[in-house]
Amino acid sequence: MLNKHNSEKESVKSTEMNSTDLSTLYHKPVLNREEASIFLGVSIRHIDNLVRRMDIPFSRTGRRILFRRKDIDKYLESNNSEEGFICV
Repeated sequence: MLNKHNSEKESVKSTEMNSTDLSTLYHKPVLNREEASIFLGVSIRHIDNLVRRMDIPFSRTGRRILFRRKDIDKYLESNNSEEGFICV
């Protein structure tokens, strides 16, 4: 029960962080996995799947996976459909 309560607190904290930090992500040149997931509006698991399939440009620094914002922007532009929907 204690773990569930802590998990709920972390979830709320994460959501609060996401909404306040979203504007700063537009100015960061390099994003980590969590930041990339917030920026793209997808889960970290989805980011991991994109990396595993090598569908999105990334760099490894040791065990860390990093994404250049300009590469994510190019990725989004190249995956834009005719109707204006983003295929991520």
